[in-house]
Amino acid sequence: MKKVFITAGIVCDKRKLDILRISKYLMRNDYEIVDSPKKADVILISTCGVSNSLADKTFNKIKELHKYDGEVIVTGCLPDTDKKRFDHFFNGRSFSTKHIDEIETFFPGNKVSFSEIEDCNSLWINVNRDKISDIFKLLFLKFNLTKRVYVGFFDHILINQIGEDHLILHAFYALNLPIDDLYIIRIASGCWGNCSYCAAKKAVGGFKSKPLNICLNEFKNGLEKGYSNFFLTAEDTGGYGLDINSNFLDLLDKITNFDGGYRINIYALNPRWVVQYIDELEEIVKKGKIKAVCIPIQSGDNRILELMNRYSDVEEIKSAFIRLKKANSDLSLATHCIVGFPSETDQEFKETLDFIKATDLDLGLIISMSIRADTEAENIEPKVSKKELSKRLSSAQKYLRNSGYKTIKANDTLIFSKKR
Repeated sequence: MKKVFITAGIVCDKRKLDILRISKYLMRNDYEIVDSPKKADVILISTCGVSNSLADKTFNKIKELHKYDGEVIVTGCLPDTDKKRFDHFFNGRSFSTKHIDEIETFFPGNKVSFSEIEDCNSLWINVNRDKISDIFKLLFLKFNLTKRVYVGFFDHILINQIGEDHLILHAFYALNLPIDDLYIIRIASGCWGNCSYCAAKKAVGGFKSKPLNICLNEFKNGLEKGYSNFFLTAEDTGGYGLDINSNFLDLLDKITNFDGGYRINIYALNPRWVVQYIDELEEIVKKGKIKAVCIPIQSGDNRILELMNRYSDVEEIKSAFIRLKKANSDLSLATHCIVGFPSETDQEFKETLDFIKATDLDLGLIISMSIRADTEAENIEPKVSKKELSKRLSSAQKYLRNSGYKTIKANDTLIFSKKR
């Protein structure tokens, strides 16, 4: 029996769902999943390439794994987002996110095919017995009582630091913690968009919706298991259904018609869909089932949004945000923003901060621009210097604190949340 060690760098929720599904596939085919790379015949690592800093960390982790005897196989987004560098760096076997089914060629002759393994509804938890911190994690997660204490401790910290809706941003935390009362439904893969700064689409590919009946069955299963906190996720959530003669509103309307005291979090609902569907979204939000929505605006300036190849009518986006908040005052709205897109002026970035304040957003992230190789943004000039990026991030922190937000600054990211 082959022994496989599975690990991940800092990856998003979608890749954690992938790697948990892979682990189930291997176990169903009698592979042993081990808790240390020292014990493994094969070391499988999932990767992220959304930014240069994360790519650097992932390359270092791959290098570190080569000190063990097991064959290192790389999956996730890095093989496609950083293809030239990856091919030069790594001469082993790999398969990317959009080709996840290729796992069968790496582990051939199995009785259960990968297509027979259902999508997962919880996140993979990274555990490496060779690390002291993970040994304690193993002990805490072994029993339900200590698991609740362990998870509750970190959850309590995040609630105090960010707020009770911190989970709507959890894909960026990479805390590698179990989230007990969170049932995740991935409704689609891939993206309809073509953002000029994004390398991830190379890895995730074109848009593919999960069939409506499967999404609804997953939701029913979550309710039957006693979950009350649901998380709808995808790379481009609002584009759901357009490839299968349906749409996101149809899915959302059917889900919110179920009885029960559940709450729904919606992740990565791009502004183009919010503006397009605002009349119907307003009515759905009035039902009170939607707890939080993350709508990544990326910029509050029309010119920058046009350069980003994103929906660029800021006033329309602002109006939609305000209408959603009026539809249900308990709804939490979150966002992602980018500081320092090529040619962005200080005043244009201030437009983003003014947008946050004007729409009374509840929480969000501001992330320093990372110029990814072979993207349109790589050819847009002038670039914003690292010194200026740091200056603007500090300026944003001051602005938001003066506007009534709590902030946490970590390297090239600023997290903000409204003071309660």
